[in-house]
Amino acid sequence: MRREPVPSDGSRPVRPGARPAALNAAASERPSRLVILVGLSGSGKSTVGRLLSDRLGVPFIDTDAEIEVRAGRSIAEIFRSDGEPAFRAMECSVIADVLQRGGGVVAAGGGAVVAPENRAAMREAGVVVWLDAPSSELASRLISAGNVDRPLLGDARVSSLDRLRRERAAAYAESAVRIETSGKTPVEVADEITRELREGGSARGAMSKNAAQPVPTPLWVRAPSQTYPVYVDFGDLVDTATLIRAHGLEGWLRVVADERVAGLHGDALRQGLGDMRATWYLAPAGEERKTLDEAMRLYDAILADRPERGDLIVAFGGGVIGDLAGFVAATLLRGLRFVQIPTTLVSQVDSSVGGKVGVDHPRGKNLIGAFHQPSLVLADIDLLATLPPREIAAGWAEVAKVAVIQDAEFFEELERDADNLSRLDPTATARAIRRAIELKARIVEQDERDVTGLRAVLNYGHTLGHAVEAATSYGRYLHGEAVAIGMAGAAHLAHALGLFPAEAVERQARLLERLGLPQRCPGVSPSALRSAVGLDKKRLGGRTTWVLPNGIGRVRTSADVPDALVDEAIALLTARTTS
Repeated sequence: MRREPVPSDGSRPVRPGARPAALNAAASERPSRLVILVGLSGSGKSTVGRLLSDRLGVPFIDTDAEIEVRAGRSIAEIFRSDGEPAFRAMECSVIADVLQRGGGVVAAGGGAVVAPENRAAMREAGVVVWLDAPSSELASRLISAGNVDRPLLGDARVSSLDRLRRERAAAYAESAVRIETSGKTPVEVADEITRELREGGSARGAMSKNAAQPVPTPLWVRAPSQTYPVYVDFGDLVDTATLIRAHGLEGWLRVVADERVAGLHGDALRQGLGDMRATWYLAPAGEERKTLDEAMRLYDAILADRPERGDLIVAFGGGVIGDLAGFVAATLLRGLRFVQIPTTLVSQVDSSVGGKVGVDHPRGKNLIGAFHQPSLVLADIDLLATLPPREIAAGWAEVAKVAVIQDAEFFEELERDADNLSRLDPTATARAIRRAIELKARIVEQDERDVTGLRAVLNYGHTLGHAVEAATSYGRYLHGEAVAIGMAGAAHLAHALGLFPAEAVERQARLLERLGLPQRCPGVSPSALRSAVGLDKKRLGGRTTWVLPNGIGRVRTSADVPDALVDEAIALLTARTTS
């Protein structure tokens, strides 16, 4: 396993673009517009705000203090007696009033950014500055100050701060400037803000790719074990460090990269990581390399560099690398956090989301693995431009799959856009990827560990698809191609059982064909395929559980599929002619 250290000279590319108008307006020592400080409890908004107001010679307003004066009660008392919704309504009213005053420094409550109307009003009124630090340091500050009677925080536990950080990260990330306050005195933080205002916002502090635009709003996966954001946008790779830090994911990065992907996009990711500490580990591509032996080589390489529990594994590649690196993250040092940067269409829409990680066994795919959710998924659509047409088509198989089983309207949209999707039309592609991830996330949230049977429906096409891969030693078909073949076989079974009308079978077949996907595997050994089906992970009581469509947009599972019917479907798929 080769390791490649990454230079950390602090350099970072900056996209061209005008400075935010708010920063220009605030560039003087006495700004006529507001400077608005946001951040979690303990970030220092009030202390730094007072220093900044003295330095700039303008008033200081603490919105929490204003609320307490108006209510005649503490924030904690308002929460206890009236509840959070009443407090938030009061907070919105106070913020609207305060922002009308102009020419001052405002410390906003930690949750003020949650309301979209507050964020819009803040951006319009002045410069929004996000003060941030690791949750452990914020908790330490609150405890040291004896300031632990905070609603939503309990006794200022790190876990509570982590939860609030995840929930509010996207809102904080809309700020014009982010200031890292860890290890700095309030005076040093005030100095840094003053420089930002004078200089119009540094490249390192800006929170957007183009200074005039906020970072994109992520999709959120709220699995029981982990809530995490999924960014789907164009060109996000250049902002990797910004997005990682925006979600509090500090630590040494262990980048596990597909060798081919590293050659194509490695420089862009290095630039996007900027001054973050990172070591790279290159792994060979191909499903046949997703093995325990390859995992062991990664263990050896990373352990030689003395990793710590605070490190992050970064998976940079397609589904094979995501599964392999995720498995290493789940098991090394009994669990490390990890970030998914999927670089293929199939990994962006499917394998990077949901937390299934693992390696293959000679007797079947993904038979060795774990559930280990990522902390962040960054799906940069620009990376798809270097994919060959065959891999693009394979990715659309997973998108067609979720449409067949979950969303008839989405299926119709795919039918309309099939030609645009095949050529990666930006609008159609972004819309389809986001919708596919949304649909998968909703199922993962309800059945994270595949125990209720709900998540099993995501395996539509996979029982036969995985069997096709295993029967051909993972070398003949791409995963998405095998899934499409499996969908054709499952549709045949469902039709024979009276579940899937002929018209629906034909619609699915036409869509897969238009997307450039195979629906047969001529020449594959029927007996090898039948044997591989017998090792399917969904077997219960010695019988295979089949995922079968029950109309476009609906699905069911069944263990009552006659063996003779399965043999018939396998014969259909493997026949050398389709006549």
